Amino acid sequence: MDWSEAEERDGLRLSWNTWPSTRIEASKVIAPLGALYTPLKKLEALQLRPMEPVTCKSTSCKAVLNPFCQVEYVSKYWVCPFCLARNHLPPFYHDISQDNLPPELHETSTTVEYVLPTEIKPSFGPPVFLFVIDTCTIDTELQTVKDSLLQSLMLLPEDSWVGLITFGRNVHVHELGFMECPKSYVFKGDCKEDTVNLQKLEELLGLGKGGGASRYFLML
Repeated sequence: MDWSEAEERDGLRLSWNTWPSTRIEASKVIAPLGALYTPLKKLEALQLRPMEPVTCKSTSCKAVLNPFCQVEYVSKYWVCPFCLARNHLPPFYHDISQDNLPPELHETSTTVEYVLPTEIKPSFGPPVFLFVIDTCTIDTELQTVKDSLLQSLMLLPEDSWVGLITFGRNVHVHELGFMECPKSYVFKGDCKEDTVNLQKLEELLGLGKGGGASRYFLML
């Protein structure tokens, strides 16, 4: 399977197809690692698991058991491919073997959906989608982006909340909840990451402990 087929299967595109395995390799990566994920993508062979996912014991990792993990069937442990931590398999994996793998370890199970038990299922609100759009482009491409955005809005669940940030020379955080007239907060686009004061940014946007984020989102 080539990369384009894998991307279509999982609705996921990465900026790099190989993950650095050491700190030295990571320091040599000239472009940041990133992922473009397609939410709500319908997968034909989606695996459903009525259980909690098995996660890495490292508090700074918490990666989920997956087909790319190294599994030791005799001693019943698995190695996290991200932080290389060794993790014991849960007791209900006592019959695991190379010929008897749980669904989440099959090579085709690169995407798995876990159905949590009712007693531990977290309470979530409506889905929230924040669109971040690069406006520094030619008019024809910008029109294509607008058409794609309108099409995407038609495919979202009816109870979704939608926000919008556009950036070019400057960054515009649009206040969609302000219905009387278009309103946005504008920030200079040439600020470096290490010079941004997050506390000051929260104050300018009216965020913080008192909330205030709802006015930047609009329910469909």
